Amino acid sequence: MTSSCHNGAREQRAVRPEVWRFGEVSSALDVGHTLARRGLLAPWQSVLVSSQRQGRGQLRRNWVSPAGNIYAALRLPMQEPFAGSAASTVTGAMLAATLGKLGFAVRLKWPNDLVVQDGDAPAKVAGILLEERAGVLLAGIGINVAWAPPAESLRTGAAMPAKALVPGPEKSQKIFLTAESLWYQLVNCLFCEYSTGGSLKKNWKDLAESFLLWRGSCVCLDDGDEVVEGILTGLCHDGGLCLSRNGRQEVFYSGSLRLSHHH
Repeated sequence: MTSSCHNGAREQRAVRPEVWRFGEVSSALDVGHTLARRGLLAPWQSVLVSSQRQGRGQLRRNWVSPAGNIYAALRLPMQEPFAGSAASTVTGAMLAATLGKLGFAVRLKWPNDLVVQDGDAPAKVAGILLEERAGVLLAGIGINVAWAPPAESLRTGAAMPAKALVPGPEKSQKIFLTAESLWYQLVNCLFCEYSTGGSLKKNWKDLAESFLLWRGSCVCLDDGDEVVEGILTGLCHDGGLCLSRNGRQEVFYSGSLRLSHHH
């Protein structure tokens, strides 16, 4: 079976990666690791589930997972640019670029969230969690397609509100979109870009920076122990966040990012 994906004016064709479909499960990542252990999940193959009882996000936080959204686990190849610390940022950048080609304007909130503009402020529409077990690298990907958790259900101090990719008033203006059909489009184009582009290993940083939220703005980075403030200048070659502070460039590898009141 073949599927096309567009890259500028060119149309590339590649074998469609297999997608395993399940109903309600503990989590897509758990199912993905089980299939991989059994030799049933090759790189770029994925698991898509209708809902999760124990979906997880960053820092093992619960990821609320009702039906209607994308809850997937995508196996990534254990080679550059996915073999190092930039893997989640690379995955986020590829997703942002692919969603853009499908008509959804999203930005990358370092290191692994996708956001859309909701009025004057950004709102989270997707998150990525990478897990490696026994040499198998899976990207857990959650995308709010038709539903987003309300503000009162988010954890206290959450960096930003959540929003659906296709909010209610806009659904009638777009082609009917289901989580399943969107995932097939996304995973086909991700694989196509990787397998036919040939430049991802070299150009991932430029791609990620082109979608980087708040680049050039004053931001605060909270890693739990301290909050640092600086101008977000871009990304390091290994996926770290570059901040200009007191005339010096400093690199950070973890923390929750927000816009500074001094911007």
